[in-house]
Amino acid sequence: MLYQTFRDHDIYARRYFYPLISDFPIYRGLPSARRENLPVAHAAAQQVLCLPIFPALTDGMLDRIVGIIADCLS
Repeated sequence: MLYQTFRDHDIYARRYFYPLISDFPIYRGLPSARRENLPVAHAAAQQVLCLPIFPALTDGMLDRIVGIIADCLS
C-alpha cells in the first residue's frame, strides 16, 4: 500500500530485499531456498522499503515523504 502510494506521488522508494537471492534461478531449486524455509526473509522482501536518500534531498521533499507515511498510517 505505501509503496504504491509513493509511486502515485512520483516518489520512487524501492523494495529493499527484492528479489530475494533464493528466488534467483541458480538457487531456486535448492532445498534451503524453499519458501517455507524462509518465512522471515519473504516477509521482509514484501514489507521493507528503501526510502529516497540522496544529496539533493531537500527538507521540503523530506516533509512530503514523511507526510505521505503519516497519511498512510492514519
